[in-house]
Amino acid sequence: MSLEDKCWTAFEERDHKEAVRLLPLVKEPNKIKRSYIEWDNTSLLHLSSRHGWLDVTKDLITKYHSDPHERDSDGRTCLHYAAYDNHGDVMRYLIDECHCDPMVPNKYGDTVLHSVAKNGSLDFMKYLINHHHCDPMATTNSGETVLHHAARHIDIVKYLIDECHCDPKATTNSGETVLHHAARHIDIVKYLIDESHCDPKATTKDGVTVLHLAARHIDIVKYLIDECHCDPMAVNRWGWTPLHFAAGWGCSAAVGYLLSTGHTDTLSVMKKFGGIKSSHPIDSYVNVLLVGNPGAGKSTLSHVINDTATGSIVLASFRNVGGVVPCTAGIIPYKLQHRTLGNIILHDFAGHSEYYSSHSAVIENLLQGSGGVFLIVVNILEKEPVKQLHQWLTV
Repeated sequence: MSLEDKCWTAFEERDHKEAVRLLPLVKEPNKIKRSYIEWDNTSLLHLSSRHGWLDVTKDLITKYHSDPHERDSDGRTCLHYAAYDNHGDVMRYLIDECHCDPMVPNKYGDTVLHSVAKNGSLDFMKYLINHHHCDPMATTNSGETVLHHAARHIDIVKYLIDECHCDPKATTNSGETVLHHAARHIDIVKYLIDESHCDPKATTKDGVTVLHLAARHIDIVKYLIDECHCDPMAVNRWGWTPLHFAAGWGCSAAVGYLLSTGHTDTLSVMKKFGGIKSSHPIDSYVNVLLVGNPGAGKSTLSHVINDTATGSIVLASFRNVGGVVPCTAGIIPYKLQHRTLGNIILHDFAGHSEYYSSHSAVIENLLQGSGGVFLIVVNILEKEPVKQLHQWLTV
């Protein structure tokens, strides 16, 4: 490994002692540039600023003639790097002594003020706005304001709205509000809705609501539904409800609450398919696939469906009540004429993981040339079944 490579490695690995030792030994350290994380054309000065090494940053500029205004491949300056981890002393040096412009954007339109807002440094934000006249209304190329970036820090949110008069209802190019960005923080959500009169039912251009994004936090879910009357059945452009989001994040408390409110009406979900015309004759049968984790009550549900049918025929002899019968595919098909569900073939799939490979082949065969309906039975009080629920919901 060359001396330059060793020096770069010391900087990359945040080894301050080794970096200080190697720096005087390297010829032209101001010309050493490499790829760092996903950024190209990153210099040693960028890294020293990122790490908060004020002594090394000063040496690189004053002794080794590094350019404090140089940019990486994404247009980030040393100030951007220093702002990522709120290194105020390095930022002050670069601004006050090296005359770096804190309002210079990177290629995405992010200024240092955006980074400071995201990282939660109220004192340095006030310093930038009051002493260097940075614009708190600045937006990125995607339309994100400084307030959008600050949306997880209540003190900065209040400062920007109350003292800088930033618009709490500003939206990005994709329609995201500040409330969407704050959806994981109950105190900020309540402040924006109660004090700043933000719309809790606002949607993005893709139909994503605040409730969708808050679905992993049970306290925010309850607040949005119970007090703000948000719709738990709202779907985004991909047909996902807050329940899908809660299941995907493994938040069993939110899943349980969404199901228990009585708002999650399966019938209303199915009604949107009412206008679809079927090419099958009225007396044809629809495959209904009953899936889920073991012990959740699939077999009980299949018994209920069987008992309420006008006629049923067992299409195979293997039945997984009281344990799956060995040497079978773990699937029991029933042909039913149900007074509510119509003509169906109910397939009761064993929940045991050792049957999954055979189930995949059977499902693929069943659905060839025709559709099917999945009934998913899951124990939402356990995390692993909730993850499985998310997998089934994405089928």
